[in-house]
This record gives sequence, C-alpha cells and structure tokens, in this order.
Amino acid sequence: MTSLASIGFDLFFEAQLSGLDGGLVPARIAIAHGESYVSWTRDGVRKAVLSGRRIGAWKTAAERPQVGDWVTGTYEDSAGALVIEHLLERRTCLARRAAGESGEAQIIAANVDVVGVVSAFGGGGDAARDRRLINEGRLRRYLAAVEQSGASPLVIVNKSDLSDAPEQVGEMLSELFPGVPVVLLSGQRGLGMERLGASVRPGQTLALVGMSGVGKSTLVNALLGRQAQETGEVREADARGRHTTAHRELFVMGSGALLIDTPGMREMGLWEVEEVTSFDDVDALAAACRFNDCRHATEPGCAIREALQSGALSHDRWASYGQQQQRLSARAAGASGGSEAHVRGRRGRRRR
Repeated sequence: MTSLASIGFDLFFEAQLSGLDGGLVPARIAIAHGESYVSWTRDGVRKAVLSGRRIGAWKTAAERPQVGDWVTGTYEDSAGALVIEHLLERRTCLARRAAGESGEAQIIAANVDVVGVVSAFGGGGDAARDRRLINEGRLRRYLAAVEQSGASPLVIVNKSDLSDAPEQVGEMLSELFPGVPVVLLSGQRGLGMERLGASVRPGQTLALVGMSGVGKSTLVNALLGRQAQETGEVREADARGRHTTAHRELFVMGSGALLIDTPGMREMGLWEVEEVTSFDDVDALAAACRFNDCRHATEPGCAIREALQSGALSHDRWASYGQQQQRLSARAAGASGGSEAHVRGRRGRRRR
C-alpha cells in the first residue's frame, strides 16, 4: 500500500475529515474481531481497538466498524495501536438480517463498489440440472440486497468447466436479470477470470457473496494469484465444496483493486428488504428515458409511458414498482442516526 487512495480513500471520505479534529489518522478496516481490528493506514498495517467511549456508545455490531469501513483515530503510544474514535459515513453498505431471533442487522461489507453474487454449475453436463441448481429466487434476494446497498451487482457462475452448455445458463440469467452483468468462469481452471478482474478498477472494491461450497475461496485465490484462502473438498453429488472461509477479510489484488471475501450463507436473511421485489425490467426502461430526471408523467421521450401504452409494461407491475419506491423512500426519510443510518449507507438509483 503506497497511498490511502490506493485502498479506496477518495473525496467522499476526505470531505468528512474536514469536520473532525485535526491530527486524526484515517484507516480502513481489513479484519474485524469484535472490539479488535486489523486496519490499513498510510503507515501500513496496524492493530486497531475501539476507544473507551466508543465501546459504550456503539452497542450494536452495525454501529461498530466492519470490514471495508473507514475510521479515524489516534495512535496509542505504548503499543502503536490505532485507537478508533470515529466511523466515517459509509458510501455503500451490504447488510443482512442476523441469524436467530434478534432481527439485528449484520454488516456483510462496507464501502464496496461491486458485489459479485456467486453461484456454481452442478456438474454432470446436464444443462437442465444446472438451471435448477442455480436458484432464481435466492439470486433475486441477493440482488435485491445489493440494490439496497448502493453497490453495483454482478452475477458470477463458477465451475463453468463442469457444464457442457454454460452459455445456455448465461443466456437464461441475462434474461432473468436484464442490465446485470453475468460472468461464467472456472476459478479452478482460470477460465474467464479476466472478466471478473476487469469488473473493478484500481482502488475500487469487489465483494464476493454466495452460498457455501460455490467456490468463492478458489476465486479469491485465483484473483490474488496466491493461496490466501483454504479450499474444501468437493462432493460428487452436486460438485459443491465444503465451507472454508470463517471470517470476512479485505485483500489487495495484483491489479490494484480490492477484494472482500465473505463466509458462505445459506440464506441472505435480508435486512429491511424482505418484501423488496426485483424490478430490473422497469429500471432498464427508466434508464432509456430521454431525460435522466424523468418523472414518467408528461416528459417527451419517456420510455415508461411508451411501454405502458404498448403493453410491454403492465399497469399492475408499474403500480407495484411505485408502491415499493414509496415504501423505501418513507424508510429513508424516517431513518436518523443510530445503527440504521450506518446500515443504510448511500443509496440511490444510478442513471446514465
């Protein structure tokens, strides 16, 4: 690491420093273990801990720094550790509902530019079987969470070498999720990895999420060019590997981009997006409007109104889309401070 910019520090975070006391050291969280952290600073890798007042004030995990977060603090003279005093506002935040009955938010990764949702081919050369194993409903829930996070989505299907017709599945996914890039690859054999690596530029961050056994650790090793994560044995029945990643961690790829690996999750357990439906088709139409700020009312060149008139977009689906946007706007307007503000990050639909 030669500069803060090389690990994702930009004007968005720099502007937040101007309102804080001088002399604070900015750092990015690479590993989080409760109240103890591994952080990256301009001076290199440093242990970091919460200050005494923050231990008492930040009571929930969502309020405390997590992997990908930017914090500021001061060095402790005795041990050289960074004492964390401030958690900078998150640009993006991928979260899920924690397991159990608490219903609290669990931060998957913060300040991520692209989230790759990883699935995998099942093997056996049966295209129909591959399509069944790649669960559409589960992918929709993951992609809904990515949309809420503010990051850009990416669908990754690993182990393409186990399928005789991977392109058929790729075409199916492109039709199901219009506008979302689909990458077919094999981390084990290094096939298609260049497309995945090209999804983020130097200084940007890619996070990989998905179920256990889809080969995320193998992808991490292939992207890093070294054995950074252990990989598990593969079951013959469905070509799934065993869960190996035990914690989230931030890495630097050879390209200069950053990578966050996450433990496998059976279900996303979406935080505050349980009822969110994917409206990729509506978003694609809205992006085709002549004006970026089109209200889809009387503006000329409105692709939404044209689709409604032609029947390409049903009035019921358009009404459902509007109702969902109203619910999300009401939630955003009602959020103020606390863990919920930290969970939300900066959301908003990106226009061309």
